[in-house]
Amino acid sequence: MNARLKKSEILKDKKAISCLFEKGEWSRGRYVNIVSLPAETRQVLFTAARIVKGAVARNRGKRYLRESYRLNKSCFSFERIYGLILKRFPESSPLRYIENDIRMQLQHD
Repeated sequence: MNARLKKSEILKDKKAISCLFEKGEWSRGRYVNIVSLPAETRQVLFTAARIVKGAVARNRGKRYLRESYRLNKSCFSFERIYGLILKRFPESSPLRYIENDIRMQLQHD
């Protein structure tokens, strides 16, 4: 399977984003909240809450979200759009904790 993150997979449409937050199904984890909505193709929004202080930490968190998505792409449904929201930044080994948090939430769906 191609583990590359394509530009077409990143959700950027403002209408779709607002619809995702208004009508989507929420799943809350320790570090990451996931909101999802049925759609024709899989697209993902990567964002960090303002509670994560500092632009450097928010940008690093979004990089970890993208990498976690890329490594676990097979866990995500092909016919949904997802919003991955980093709400807290893990202190040690952040990629592992973020990845585990995302996997746990997707298994419960």
